[in-house]
Amino acid sequence: MTDRNYIRTIMQLALSFCLVLFSVNTMAQCAGTDKTVIICAKDADDANKTFDLFTQLGGAPTPGGTWSTNDPANFYALDRVNGIVNLWEVKNSGLHEFTYTNTCGGVNESATVTINLGGYPGEDNIDGSADACGDDPRVNLHSYIGDETEGKFQDFNGSWAAVTPEAAPYLSLNFFDAESAGPGIYEFTHTVPAVGSCPSREARLLLEVQRPAHSGIGSNLTVCTTDDLSGYTDYDLNDLLADEDINGTWSEGPNTDQLSDLTDHLIDIQAIRDRHTFGSYTFTYTVYPSHAVCDIHRSQVEIIILPTFRGTMNASNYCSGATKYQIDISDYDDTLISDGTYNISYALTSASNTATGDSELVLLNDKTGFFEIDANLITVNENTTLSITTLGDEVCADIEVTPISLLVSDPKATVTDTCENEDLSVSLSTIFDPSLNPANGTYDVAYSITPPSGTKTTYQASAVSFNSGNANFTIPASQISETGEHTFSFEVDNGFPLDCELTDTAMITPIPEAIDLNLLVDNSCDATSIDVVVSAPTLADGTYMVTYEVVSQETNAVLINNSINFNGGTADYEIDVATLEQGNYTVTVKSSQNDTTPCRTEFDFEVSENFAVEGIPAMPEAEAQQTFCLAAFTPESPTLQDIVVSANGEILFYETATDMDILPLDTELVDGEDYFISNIDPNNNCEGSDRIQVTITLSDPEKPTLLNANPTFCGSENPTVTDLNTSLTSNGEIVWYESASDGTALEDNTSLIDGKSYYAATEINGQCQSSGRIEIIPTVYALEPASLEFSTLALCGLDNPTIENLRDAESNNAYDVLWYDTAENGTPLDESELLITGTVYYAESYNPDTGCMNPDRIAITVDLTNCNPEDYGFFIPDGFSPNGDGRNDTFFIPNIEVIFPEFTLEIINRYGATLFKGDRNNPAWNGKNGNSTAPNGVYFYIIDYNKEGHNPVQGRLYLNR
Repeated sequence: MTDRNYIRTIMQLALSFCLVLFSVNTMAQCAGTDKTVIICAKDADDANKTFDLFTQLGGAPTPGGTWSTNDPANFYALDRVNGIVNLWEVKNSGLHEFTYTNTCGGVNESATVTINLGGYPGEDNIDGSADACGDDPRVNLHSYIGDETEGKFQDFNGSWAAVTPEAAPYLSLNFFDAESAGPGIYEFTHTVPAVGSCPSREARLLLEVQRPAHSGIGSNLTVCTTDDLSGYTDYDLNDLLADEDINGTWSEGPNTDQLSDLTDHLIDIQAIRDRHTFGSYTFTYTVYPSHAVCDIHRSQVEIIILPTFRGTMNASNYCSGATKYQIDISDYDDTLISDGTYNISYALTSASNTATGDSELVLLNDKTGFFEIDANLITVNENTTLSITTLGDEVCADIEVTPISLLVSDPKATVTDTCENEDLSVSLSTIFDPSLNPANGTYDVAYSITPPSGTKTTYQASAVSFNSGNANFTIPASQISETGEHTFSFEVDNGFPLDCELTDTAMITPIPEAIDLNLLVDNSCDATSIDVVVSAPTLADGTYMVTYEVVSQETNAVLINNSINFNGGTADYEIDVATLEQGNYTVTVKSSQNDTTPCRTEFDFEVSENFAVEGIPAMPEAEAQQTFCLAAFTPESPTLQDIVVSANGEILFYETATDMDILPLDTELVDGEDYFISNIDPNNNCEGSDRIQVTITLSDPEKPTLLNANPTFCGSENPTVTDLNTSLTSNGEIVWYESASDGTALEDNTSLIDGKSYYAATEINGQCQSSGRIEIIPTVYALEPASLEFSTLALCGLDNPTIENLRDAESNNAYDVLWYDTAENGTPLDESELLITGTVYYAESYNPDTGCMNPDRIAITVDLTNCNPEDYGFFIPDGFSPNGDGRNDTFFIPNIEVIFPEFTLEIINRYGATLFKGDRNNPAWNGKNGNSTAPNGVYFYIIDYNKEGHNPVQGRLYLNR
């Protein structure tokens, strides 16, 4: 082979390899290759609004793929179909990646265009047109450096700096506290950082803080209806203001008619009083700012004319025993105060006591009224002065009601029981004269007598002598016609008139028949003889019978019976019990008499005695060591009757084993003390000879130790009484109550109530609690839920509204409001976070002072289509050039998808054929007619905005390649 042929062969092989390699690369690069682009001054070229990424790809990409970005900030700036990106909508400088994906022989291939995007700091604003008001604590500096060019906005990742040193302390991010800085001119710079070869850039801002209007701090003037207002006929309203600007004007409400013009600031308060009597009247001081950037300020003052209470108090003369006493009001001046209910305070003063109380005064429309006073505040039997001290803030403190004297007394009448046909002794005590002093001198006493038959009669005792409120007199026996219990009522004429009855009862005893019987048992526990003694010395001549019998208590059988006959006087008989066997017995002696012995109390007489033959009761039984928990007896203490003893008959307690003095059952137990117990058989009255011993232990655990008397909780946490346990320590279990003593223990899940007292006791082994309790008063913070003015907030998405804009929907909430994008849980949203149309946001009330929140969230939906086209330079292009040069390659209408999200677009040719139909999902026409290319020329568009107030439009456009 010649050299020429060899070379030709080598070249052919190389060419074949290149063709194969070219074919493989072509298959592998249908998405193109990665490429990096540097754009420094994106704002300098309108073409950057339609930057064609496809033309930036390396290699030989083929059309038909799709574009994507992993940066959500660039999502709406990118046309994912044709790869057009609006770099003016990319508001952060730095690296931005856009990926093109295409299918190569059934395999997805991707290539990335990386744009090193230089920063845009905004435009200088140093011509004196930037103004802020000196009462604004959050001036957004970004709002002063925007460009008026459609779509041109400064970057978000720039930084603000204060050139004027005095402004630095009040600058935070892009917000300037003009209120703290005060009026003046301040210079700032907004700087975007260098990006690769793109330099750092800055914009300057001269901000003038204008002085706000100051309408001052208003105060109120309060006078009384009855005051001398002659010194207020030319009152200067300016005297009720402090720190106000002097260039303000006064205005008034509809009912005063005091100000003649805007220069007038003098009013006649006496004339207002004479016209309206009383009321509250508002005057407003208005100051306009020197610059329109500040708001008008207004301050209000109140002229308050309080009504005056003038009238007369009347009181009855009360007797003790009631819980309340009514005081009547008469002849109150209804021209000075209207009828209704008032909160009243009063004072009670006597020689030994001074007390105050509160009540409700009810004034009726007939010039009368009443209120009640607390009986517990009054000292009985002492002259007491009652005065009204106040009717609250709604009524003048100068109460023109003369104090009165009243008396709550405890009068007593005592009538002594007596026998039939005898005079009755009467004593009266604690009686007062009309001057409220103890009665002295002579008074007539009227009284009534009501016998058992119910026939009431009235009498009078004249000139009864009283000394220091006490008196004695006699009711003649002739005025008593019946025996039995009588009721007596008394009234001291010309004395202190009582508002209660002075009564007593007395028994008039008839003359009875009687006989005195007695049994004398020599030994009730082991009787050997029983004497029956009869004494009837006043009996008339005659024969009388006395019977006696002895009955077995075990069988009720009558073992001995007999009758005694005698002729008055006395008698003594012995019952023979020697034949009775061992056991318990009852001996009974009876007599029925009918004699003339005066004032006897019984007609039939019977006397019984229990006795035994060889009878001694069994010993009592009891635990030798008994423990008592003091808390179970609070506020009392355990006594002897609380000792657990089992015995037959009456139980007796002694201090020692040999002591003969029986202890009372109400004797309080002493810790560690020994007590000795015996018993008496009720059938024979025999007491046992032996005693048992019981030792007492009194248990009282130590009450809890207080750590925090006033713990705080959030109402949203639903705190219960168990949450109070951390506020104290205890050597046992903790039990909670609602009272300092007694009461029922609270369940663990009992909810806490704000300001309510809870009391803790220590409980040992679930048995004994401490008698002392510790008080804790918790504070439970409760918040009202957040409130909103409306449920949907309409904004314009082109303004890039943030969470801060949701504040416009808040009503007058008492606390701070946090915003969430979830109905519950979640994290509060930052105020700078952009709003998303259609998203539901939730407002939650939050108190930063307590850290408490109300979990009930209020929802609001955001609509970002509320854009006025004229405000945003909305226009329809009249042509485009789809030549693939990356500039103006499609016909689309800027921002139409935001302003008119429901729009439709139709492109027709001059023959009326439709070439393209678009909407927000397909907003741009690329100059195609199906798969063919539309020729140069004039076409027509029809746009239906599908928004109220905007009619469909049509027009023409020119296609020029």
